[in-house]
Amino acid sequence: MSNPTFELVGRLFGRERIRRLNDFLNAGGYSYSPEAFAGIFVLACLALSIALSSALVGYIPLKAALYKFSLAILAPFVLASPYFVPAAAIIISFVSVFALSGVIVYALIRMAADSRRSKVEEVLPDFLMLAAANVRAGMTIDQALWYAAKPEYGLLSVEVQVVAKRAFGGEPFDKAIDHLSTCFNSKFVRRTVVLIKQGLASGGRIAEILERTAQDVRNMQIIKKDIAASLLMYIIFLVFAASVGAPFLFSVSAKLIGILAGVFAQLPDTDTLASMAGSMFIKPQPPVISPDQFMLFVIASSIVTSICSGLMIGVIMRGNKMEGVRYIPLMLLTSAIIFIVISVLLDTFLKGIGGGAI
Repeated sequence: MSNPTFELVGRLFGRERIRRLNDFLNAGGYSYSPEAFAGIFVLACLALSIALSSALVGYIPLKAALYKFSLAILAPFVLASPYFVPAAAIIISFVSVFALSGVIVYALIRMAADSRRSKVEEVLPDFLMLAAANVRAGMTIDQALWYAAKPEYGLLSVEVQVVAKRAFGGEPFDKAIDHLSTCFNSKFVRRTVVLIKQGLASGGRIAEILERTAQDVRNMQIIKKDIAASLLMYIIFLVFAASVGAPFLFSVSAKLIGILAGVFAQLPDTDTLASMAGSMFIKPQPPVISPDQFMLFVIASSIVTSICSGLMIGVIMRGNKMEGVRYIPLMLLTSAIIFIVISVLLDTFLKGIGGGAI
């Protein structure tokens, strides 16, 4: 994907940032031009920001809310400038669109990179053992890697074949093999590449290096699986707390607030009740928050809880928080279903009490 206009915009980010973006895209398996990718991202975010700001400026409730909020903080400036509210809507649009789009794009590419890394690390020990056997049979290291790149090794075989072709085409092998370090975000692959280059430079026994590296990688995989198995109870607790426990408590609390709000709506004002109470010193007070305000709190709290729980599950299971991003939508959906089901059941059992369903 290459376009002069997009690349021109992308070059504004500077050489070092474009280089890091190129490595990031390669790790995710995307063979796009980093300049073009950056240009498309910026122009798309600008278009979305303009569209969103145009919609927000014409949204009356938001204009009123922005005006009240701004009036409480910057009263003189707001009263003196009729353009403050539209300017605030435009700034909010640009910041929110760029921030949200950046997070989504980063998460998608990072998830793709982690998926590639997991697939490669799973077959890396077997590949290295086969390459070591080829070296012991008398092949050079580039030939050994070429003949070890079997179809069953998937992505690793594809990239190893690229390295071998570069080496056969005349590129020095120690530079050609660096391709593996950039196309996979794996410390095991990078460590293997470094050991192979050091072994070639020092005249070491490459076959033994490959075999020991394969054994180390396999041992580390076994340790990770043992750790994940021993922490399974923590994962179950997090899933239950975020997807079942919290929505259940929220639904019960929401129903209670709705009942109290309905009861106080049918009672006389509190001053009348206090005068009727006389010497009992009882002055009933309605709930401090309304059912609608509590629902906003429920939505925000459920989103934050699901995100934190998903990231923690990724750290526990894979040692990488980004591995838990894929669980966040499922946990959000489950918590929403539990909340709705419990709310419906409570409305059925408590029908006719207080304000009814929320």
